[in-house]
Amino acid sequence: MSTDEIAGQAWENESKGQRTRRRILEAARRTFGEVGYERATIRAIAAEAEVDKSSVIQYFGTKQELFRESLDFCLDVDSLTTDDPGRSAENYLRAMLERWAAVPDSPMAVLLRTSMTSQEAAQMLREHVTSEAIDRIAAGVHGPDARLRAALAGAMMFGITVHRHLVRMPDLAEADLDDVLRLAVPLIRSLLEDADA
Repeated sequence: MSTDEIAGQAWENESKGQRTRRRILEAARRTFGEVGYERATIRAIAAEAEVDKSSVIQYFGTKQELFRESLDFCLDVDSLTTDDPGRSAENYLRAMLERWAAVPDSPMAVLLRTSMTSQEAAQMLREHVTSEAIDRIAAGVHGPDARLRAALAGAMMFGITVHRHLVRMPDLAEADLDDVLRLAVPLIRSLLEDADA
């Protein structure tokens, strides 16, 4: 079976409601990425998805809830976590850097930029990063200050990602990914490995 046939079969198996919901979500990601959270409207997202405004509200409720669902930070932290803190640190950082390289104007990038001027966006960012990353990473950290160590590791990874893909600091933006990992992973690993080992 060809790729087109598989995609066509998946499309047929997806209900009309699922297709509409997916179209709205894809339109929301594009719209938030292009104009930001504050300037994006439900009406514009509906137009981009070729649905009426009431459909967006029916599936997602509010702009805030739609934005939350459109966040694509969604690294599968659980699958990236191993028994080796060094391997886990490399997995987390590599996944973040590769994800943001592939989607530089993602809703997550929009959320980060918007959080600098919007308390609502800052709160969404705090909640999202805490639940999707810090909580899960901290669960695998042994020894004292597990949550603080996970938060510091997350801050380092976020900082590297932001400087490389949003701010585009020349030394980081132009560096080879393997060089960034070679230098940064030991620092992150030192936070994640057993402090008593």
